[in-house]
Amino acid sequence: MTEKDFLRKLRRGLGSAIVELWENPDRTKYRDIVLKCCLKNIGYDVQSEGTKGYYLYTAICALGEKDEFENTLINTFQKRLEHNLFQQIADILCLYADDGSERARKALNEKYQSLYNRLLRQKAFPFRYCEREQFEYLMICQVDYGKWAAFKQCIHDAGTIIAVRHDDLCSEYDWFIAHCENIFGKNKVAEYFERETKSSTEVRAFTDAISELASIREKNSRLRIEPEVTLESYIARAKELESDQYAYARMRLAARRFSRQASPEDFLKLVSHISDEPSDEIKANMLHVFRDADFPGDIGLLVNYVPCDCERLRDIAIDALGRFRDKRVHDLAIKLITEGNLDAGLPLLIENWHKADEKLIRKQVLQTKKVSHSMQQDLRNIYAKHHSNSCGNILAHVYEYGDCTYCRSGIVKVMNKNYVLTDYILKECRYDSFDETRKLAERVLKSREKDKM
Repeated sequence: MTEKDFLRKLRRGLGSAIVELWENPDRTKYRDIVLKCCLKNIGYDVQSEGTKGYYLYTAICALGEKDEFENTLINTFQKRLEHNLFQQIADILCLYADDGSERARKALNEKYQSLYNRLLRQKAFPFRYCEREQFEYLMICQVDYGKWAAFKQCIHDAGTIIAVRHDDLCSEYDWFIAHCENIFGKNKVAEYFERETKSSTEVRAFTDAISELASIREKNSRLRIEPEVTLESYIARAKELESDQYAYARMRLAARRFSRQASPEDFLKLVSHISDEPSDEIKANMLHVFRDADFPGDIGLLVNYVPCDCERLRDIAIDALGRFRDKRVHDLAIKLITEGNLDAGLPLLIENWHKADEKLIRKQVLQTKKVSHSMQQDLRNIYAKHHSNSCGNILAHVYEYGDCTYCRSGIVKVMNKNYVLTDYILKECRYDSFDETRKLAERVLKSREKDKM
C-alpha cells in the first residue's frame, strides 16, 4: 500500500488502514501520517458518526508508539482547540487513561480545571471553540472514570460557575444529566438533587438553572403552536425569499406546514401559480412543498425544469420527481447519469431502477474517485430497495471512496443484504472507525461461522 493510499484510507476511517498497520512489518513508514491525523480533526460529521478517537488509538497501538504519541497529544491538548479536534484528542486520551496511563488522566484533569477556571470569568463563547460544551464533555469523562464521586464534584463545579456568572450562558447540561441518569439511574440522580439542594448552594444553583431552562423550553413549546400557512401566505413567503441565498433552508418550515395543511385544491392552484411564475427562484421556492407531497400536476413540467440554469429550481425539481415511478423519470435519470451527473440522476432511480441500468451505473461510478455524500446515500437506497447479486464492485467502490462513515455502514448492510459482502471487506470492517460497522461485521462473521459448522 502506498503512503498516499494509506492516508486516504486512514482519513476515511477504513479498517484496511488498521489491517495494514497490524500486518505490514514496515509499518513505521506510516508513523507521521498517523500522527498528523491524530492532530487534525478527520471527522466527516461528528454529530452522526462520532469522533475517530477510538479508531486512531487503535492505529497508535498497532504502530507500537504509544509513549511518543501520548506526549505530543498531551502537549496539543493543553492548547485552545476547535471543538471537534478537542473531542477527538479527548477520546484518544480517555482510551490511554482506560489502559492505565496516569499522564493521560492527569492531562484530562488539568484541562477540566483549566476550562472550569475559564468559564468562571469568560464573557463570550466563540462557536469555533465551544468551551462550555468542552467542559461538559470532560464532565462526562470524569464521571466515566470517577463514577459517583466524580458526578457530585462535577455538579458542585458546574453550580459554582452558574452562581458566579449570574447569567444563563453556562446553564445547559442536558447531555451530562442524561449520561448520568443512564449510568446511575434516574431515581438516584433525582434523589441526590432533592436531598442536596436543601444544604448546598452550588447544587441549588445548578438545579435552579435546570428548572428555569425547562420552564423556558415549555413556554417556547406552547408558543410554537403551528400557525396556519395558507396558499396566499406560502406564495408570499416564496416571493419574499426570491433573492435570499438561504432560501432553500428558509422555505423548509413553511413548506412542511403547508404540506400538512393544504387541501388538494390548494396544491392544484399552487401548480398553476408555479407554471405562470416568470422567476425561476420564486418557482423553486413554491415548488419546495413537493419534496414532502406528491406533485399533483403533469410531471412533464418538472422534467422541463431539470435542464434550467437555476440550480435551486433544478435540485427541487429532481427532489419532487424522485417521488414518482414513471418512464419519463427513468429516462431522465439515464440521460443525466450518461452525462456523468450522478448526483442528479441516481436519486431518480431509487423508485425507477431497472436491472439493465446496472451496466451504466457501474461504468460511471467506477470511473470516479470523488464519491459524494449523495452518491453514498442514493446507491445505498437503490440497492436496499432493489436486489442485485451483481452490484458488488459498485458498492465496494463507494465503500472505499465515500467520506461519510455513517453512510458507509449502510453500504455494508446493503452489501450483506445483496450477498456481495466479501470476506476481505468483512475483515476490514472489524476495524472500521464507525462502531455500528464494527458491530455489524462481528454479527455477520459469527453467522457465517455458524453456517459452516
